[in-house]
Amino acid sequence: MAAGRRGSGEAGLVGGPAWILLLAMLACAGPRQNVDPEPVEADGFSLILNNRHLLDVNIFLQHDGQPDRIATIPSATSRAIVLPLRMLGQSKTIRIIAEPIGDATSYTTDVLVVQPGQIIELNVESLIARSNYSIQ
Repeated sequence: MAAGRRGSGEAGLVGGPAWILLLAMLACAGPRQNVDPEPVEADGFSLILNNRHLLDVNIFLQHDGQPDRIATIPSATSRAIVLPLRMLGQSKTIRIIAEPIGDATSYTTDVLVVQPGQIIELNVESLIARSNYSIQ
């Protein structure tokens, strides 16, 4: 009778870790997700946004007279964005508008003619009128 108990106890010990291992394998075997980043459009352009303002800032891209909000940049942070050329609209010219959230001021760039592969860097300063941009 003792042998029967030991046999069932051993089976429990062997079966226990095996079941745990099987459950762990099943938990890890979920559906495979595509972890590759989205392909970047080869004929796009880039924005580097540097927010040195005390407030978070909404960034708009205006093309063909229509502004589209493209990002919100938290205070004292930077962010790079790649945009497709279709964001230039039919005129192929844009303005970038920075509006601090909770403030009535804003900064608008001059009219920019953008070419594929160009990089536009916008620096939103704490005094919004001193904000500036460069095109590379």
